Amino acid sequence: MNNFNWILGSLVTGVLLMSGCSTNPPHEPLGLAVEEMRQLQTVDAYAADSPKPLRLDGMKGHQVITDYRSKAQSASGVAGDININIGN
Repeated sequence: MNNFNWILGSLVTGVLLMSGCSTNPPHEPLGLAVEEMRQLQTVDAYAADSPKPLRLDGMKGHQVITDYRSKAQSASGVAGDININIGN
């Protein structure tokens, strides 16, 4: 019985000492950074509730669709370099 108490006491002491080995601070709630970025990127959260009229007349819209469809049907591919200017 004495041997059993010694083993049980050693196990309890070991478990209690193991929690003292953790030096890392607790982490922030998961998803906090994603939620923060979503809030920063939302300009008007209620834009769908108050729709604004489109600023595209019929002639311009027809020209845009016609140009898009003609380029898509030709499928000539990219003939040169594509330069994308981001920022400065």
